[in-house]
Amino acid sequence: MENRFARGRSSEAFRLEDGRVLKLFFSDYPRSDAEREFRNTRIASACGCTEMKVYEMVEKDGRVGFIMDYVEGVSQNDMPKQHPLYIFKGGKDLARCHAIVHSKKAHELDDIRKVACDMIDGKPFEIFTPEERAKMKEYVMSLPEDDTIIHLDFHTGNVLVDKEGKCFVIDWMTAARGHRAIEYAMMEFLFRDAELFPEASKAQLAFFKAVRKMIGKQYFALYQKLMPLAEEEVDKYRMVALIVRRNWNIEFEKETIANQIRNLIKKYCHEAK
Repeated sequence: MENRFARGRSSEAFRLEDGRVLKLFFSDYPRSDAEREFRNTRIASACGCTEMKVYEMVEKDGRVGFIMDYVEGVSQNDMPKQHPLYIFKGGKDLARCHAIVHSKKAHELDDIRKVACDMIDGKPFEIFTPEERAKMKEYVMSLPEDDTIIHLDFHTGNVLVDKEGKCFVIDWMTAARGHRAIEYAMMEFLFRDAELFPEASKAQLAFFKAVRKMIGKQYFALYQKLMPLAEEEVDKYRMVALIVRRNWNIEFEKETIANQIRNLIKKYCHEAK
């Protein structure tokens, strides 16, 4: 296809004659994941979380994909290359987008509590004992059910900014429903403990950490003004956030997440069997 304009880890994007986009997944990509992203994006769009619409699933040359709107913009990660001063407002845009997402509800999405419990059975959680895994599952399922939309892969790379400064949240494959404190706790981990760029030099890492800290400060200050959350509420849901993050199986983060989860087990699961 000569009209390909983007390529990612799991898919390629092609401009169609009518101006829309075909997101076509590679042949080894699970069809169920493609269908989940299609479904989740339709739900998010219908609820007003993003103006990017998706239209239909397609199959081409043995590959599955879907058609969606074309968004002419760049990710927040790339904005400073074009507008260096954007780093002084990027965190605020991130918070505004997140507040919009968290103001919407959709019971059709997967329950993050059940999703997290399924994750605990996976290989990344073999670092925990069977007793610890049982306590984690029991605690997660004891949390109240919630229909709030949470993205679960929300970061500056998944927010596009167009020429007018309008933001669009993309990549909804991991979206689910659950208490928004889960995702707020994920943002705390992202801005404090998440791996940056392993190939970067010490000087580059120092710069990236400084920028991350500044953007995080903007994000948390504005989010708390828009949708306040008590620290105790965030901490109560933190285990779910860490389970989701651990499922990415990032070696650099393994011990940090394991220690944090074990501390939460001691704090909240002392009566669990």
